[in-house]
Amino acid sequence: MTSLDDVPTLRRAGSGGRRRSWTGRGAALPSFAPSRRTVLQAATAAGFAALGVFSAAREAYADGYDIWTGACPSYAADHNCSPGCGPSTIYADACVTSGTNTGFHRTDGVTWTLRPNQCYAGTYDGWLWRYSAACGSCGCGIERRCHDGYRNTGSGWVKSICRWTTDCDCPGSVTWPAVARGATGPDVFTIQHLLTQHGHPTDADGIFGVDTEAQTEAFQSANGLSPTGSVSAATWPVLVVTVRQGDVSDAVRGAQRQLNKHGSALTVDGNFGTLSRQAVVSFQSLHGLSADGVVGPNTWLTLTGTA
Repeated sequence: MTSLDDVPTLRRAGSGGRRRSWTGRGAALPSFAPSRRTVLQAATAAGFAALGVFSAAREAYADGYDIWTGACPSYAADHNCSPGCGPSTIYADACVTSGTNTGFHRTDGVTWTLRPNQCYAGTYDGWLWRYSAACGSCGCGIERRCHDGYRNTGSGWVKSICRWTTDCDCPGSVTWPAVARGATGPDVFTIQHLLTQHGHPTDADGIFGVDTEAQTEAFQSANGLSPTGSVSAATWPVLVVTVRQGDVSDAVRGAQRQLNKHGSALTVDGNFGTLSRQAVVSFQSLHGLSADGVVGPNTWLTLTGTA
């Protein structure tokens, strides 16, 4: 299993604050993402004061970050590319997706609240981290900003993370997954929904069994593809269907399955409504895609081809 290449230490600029770090293994940083302390200085203390964010969080955000090259802390050692930081759950709707505060945990002073001093070594609520391998739509390496907050689910407050890509190398080199008989999970559900969409009715049970294999072969034969019975790079682009707000279809169900795989909490009802569009825009923004709310070929590729 690949581990994170490095996890940063954060300290307050000009404050003499403590620096906490882990030492040990750690690959050389990729050249695409230079260390920088001021990555977050655009979000000023005054700006966050207007949003009602706690003063401790405002100070950390306004001061920026130092990057520490070291081993990954134990709580994140098995997170790899996704979620890549912290013990909290990442929700697709946790981040601001446009404007001055793009990439920060959402807060309007009522339904969103930041968790200062709980994210990293009891000192700061955010960090930058780098990963030198394919990750999301980044083919060679990625740098992300992460910080914790709370999210109101309607039935209670739960911990959440806003994760945002700040640097990406080799974008677009993500590949379609290879899915064959014996596979289970969201990708299989999506394939089954898409096969049904194309007139090859398939039970959506999330198990790639004999029937799914047979329907895949039938779809491939009908579309001039080699009838392998497995879904890989040759079949996915023909199988996926562009969907957008207002659509009601099995293809929408397939997209909703993929969005939930990436942290959304959508009802898989095949109805592309406001919540589905918001989830798509959030996902697209997080992965450096055009945030138009439409699940087209590039968004399908990134949805299915990333963890």
